[in-house]
Amino acid sequence: MKLNIAYAPDDKYINQTIVSMVSAIENNKEHEIEFIIIYSKLSEKNINKLNSINGCKLRLLQVDETIFTSLPLSHWVTVQAWFRIKLPDMCQDLDKILYLDCDTLILGNLEELFNTNLEGKYFAGVKDVWGVEKYCKRLNMHSGVYVNSGMLLFNAKYCREENFFNQIVEFASNNAKIIEFCDQDSINKIGDEKKVVLNPKFNFMDTWWRGGYYEFEGQEEQEYLEAKENPVIAHLTGLKPAFKGCGNKFKDRWWEYAKQTNIYDELIKDYENSKEPTEPLKDKIFSIKNRYEGKVKIKILTILGIHIVLSRKGNK
Repeated sequence: MKLNIAYAPDDKYINQTIVSMVSAIENNKEHEIEFIIIYSKLSEKNINKLNSINGCKLRLLQVDETIFTSLPLSHWVTVQAWFRIKLPDMCQDLDKILYLDCDTLILGNLEELFNTNLEGKYFAGVKDVWGVEKYCKRLNMHSGVYVNSGMLLFNAKYCREENFFNQIVEFASNNAKIIEFCDQDSINKIGDEKKVVLNPKFNFMDTWWRGGYYEFEGQEEQEYLEAKENPVIAHLTGLKPAFKGCGNKFKDRWWEYAKQTNIYDELIKDYENSKEPTEPLKDKIFSIKNRYEGKVKIKILTILGIHIVLSRKGNK
């Protein structure tokens, strides 16, 4: 099977991208893989890193980022996040494209995922771990399912036929006031009732950095917990394994694949030069924050370093 896998890195995230690519190769050796790198600026050094990866084909697509600069952004989202919506138009020869965020790890065979029936749908994705109800309400969505855009299997052919890119741009441009998560909000709104919702094993998100908090219940919770033990794709949200302080369940697996890259020494050096995260001084003086212990939400008031529990609330 031919697997078309796309990323949208900048120079800052190229090393994480390479680890993700190597993990995909190692777990899909029976398939032909073509990696698609959509970018606006990459150093010659980093392009050479990509070209040195064995066991795959490589397609480099340079895009003019000014196409996206008028679209909503936030302090935690770079313009590169918007590039994924251009993939179907820039890959006219492809019918399916798997987009992955740079902080993903492929731990299984992707054949089942690529065999997903996408007839009449823009994409397939995995339901986000929290905030779904309020996100759907804010965007006036009808499906009741808001997906995480860190893994999207695009029906590229259908997206081209239905002018998916133009629909996204029009919505984002006209609704900037209600958009919080930029490309992700816009993709969810346009794909509201034209998407396939996948098992969480295809985009498992370990919420270690929020005390393991998630909002699944019943069958969804069971599927999430099963996926946690054996995901096909792990999405390493929160602080990344390349930095001190990461508590992700799959951080050791990430380093196993990092050892198989030609940038391992560079990754080790960066890790050793990183610092353990510390609480900002202003938060030690005064702050009101939510913390999670499992699915129990705890509101904590901090005054001059003293922590006071204001409330405890279990997930509904």
